[in-house]
Amino acid sequence: MKFAIISAGEGSRLAQEGIQQPKPLVPLNGVAMIDRLIDIFMKNDATTIAIIINNENTQTRMHLEELKKKYPIEVIIKSTPGSMHSFYELMPLLKDDKFCLTTVDTIFNEAEFTAYIENFKASDDDGFMAVTDYIDDEKPLYITANDSLEITGYYDTKNPECNYISGGIYCLTPSCLDTLQNCMDKGLTRMRQFQRALVQEGKKLKAYPFSKILDVDHATDIAKAEAFLNEPFPIIGISRGNCFSPNKAGSDKQIFNRVKENLEKKGYPVRTYTEKHFIDQPMFAPVIFTMARGEMTLEILNLLEEEDALIVNSPKSIQNCGRLEMTSRLLSTEIPSPACSILHTDIPLEEQDTPAFPYWIKRGDGHAQIKEDVCFVQSETEATEVLNNFSSRGIREAVVNEHLEGDLIKFYGVGENGFFYWFYPSPTVNSKFGLEAINGESKGYPFSEDELKFYCNKVSQKMGLSVYGGDCIVSPTGEIRIIDFNDWPSFAPCCNQAAEAIASLIIKKMNNGKRA
Repeated sequence: MKFAIISAGEGSRLAQEGIQQPKPLVPLNGVAMIDRLIDIFMKNDATTIAIIINNENTQTRMHLEELKKKYPIEVIIKSTPGSMHSFYELMPLLKDDKFCLTTVDTIFNEAEFTAYIENFKASDDDGFMAVTDYIDDEKPLYITANDSLEITGYYDTKNPECNYISGGIYCLTPSCLDTLQNCMDKGLTRMRQFQRALVQEGKKLKAYPFSKILDVDHATDIAKAEAFLNEPFPIIGISRGNCFSPNKAGSDKQIFNRVKENLEKKGYPVRTYTEKHFIDQPMFAPVIFTMARGEMTLEILNLLEEEDALIVNSPKSIQNCGRLEMTSRLLSTEIPSPACSILHTDIPLEEQDTPAFPYWIKRGDGHAQIKEDVCFVQSETEATEVLNNFSSRGIREAVVNEHLEGDLIKFYGVGENGFFYWFYPSPTVNSKFGLEAINGESKGYPFSEDELKFYCNKVSQKMGLSVYGGDCIVSPTGEIRIIDFNDWPSFAPCCNQAAEAIASLIIKKMNNGKRA
């Protein structure tokens, strides 16, 4: 892949403010801006780095002549009236491969840039346009994009649908050069006119969010850019897809946002993604917290964990919470739990082993997403109907649990921090499907909270979960049996306390260099 740098400006504002070096050679943390870009491009397997500088910039020209001895640099020396004309002069060097273009004073996070390049390399889109919601530009170019981050428009002034501004980094295919030629033929002069033309001509452009992108236009921007480059890489948070939050989307969003807020209050920048956006544009980060459950998301996170990312909860532990895997691990801990068996939905019920009625049938291939995924059955007719429904939906296995009489208790925990909370649910409060009505209102049977915490700690360790929740039944004699165990619940009745505990746990693991 090719890379290109527009560096043909005069840097007049910097000169007027007392900066002696040409803009490309202005150092940030001891490294010239143009050297920093070249180094980053080479780390991203640049085959060619095309650079345009103006006729008067002798010092930069001499500097690049030395660099050409080490790097695949091609230099065009020509003064131009603007950045689009500079891009046009670079065009002959960019015609036969995907390329990334930026100006010499664009400052960004290197890890975010690498993910940006890798995602573009794997994409069939015409362009990936770097965007940010951080505004530090005198005349920002605002962007609208749909839910798939496909760019729908560029605007000089902000409207309610604008969530981003252009970051001034463009990954494009050679087909976009035809649009550039059309713009030049029309006498257009500005890069924002080129970007609008790409949309008007039907090019498929994706917005690619960066946490922050800066330009160095003034002397005061130098210190700002140096401070940004010294900032820790943002922690990434991935929210849960709505399909995995049946009747709980609001509560799940609240705990997710509270954790983000707590981390930011403690001085850690956070960048958030939806599951869909993370799948579309995977991002490596040293630290990730996630409520995601989608299969593709977890596969990506497993790869990132293999590259030493710290992930809370670990994707493997989330996969352990699938119904079949969770049941197997629960039984292997020797923790008291209901009798269970596995049913095949395409085999007649009478040919399989089941407990006595009534019992529960639960989809075996993952978490409950709709009410019909967890069913209380009292007869062979009802059980057969549930299995037929599963089979028609492509669900091949189901877990059967005996029904236990007693008080239903929900519990939440945060691993090593010792946070633990339990409560009696009701059919109308903190309920997904109202199934709590089967056991009825709690009787308040006495039980040992220490015993429940012991069981939960043991199961969470077996599952590998740092942030967990679940359900148990307490019998009239105080016997505790765990019936369900899940990754990262909503913590609805204790959201603020749980968010503080989760944020503290993430920071503790970061400081200890441990995985989740």
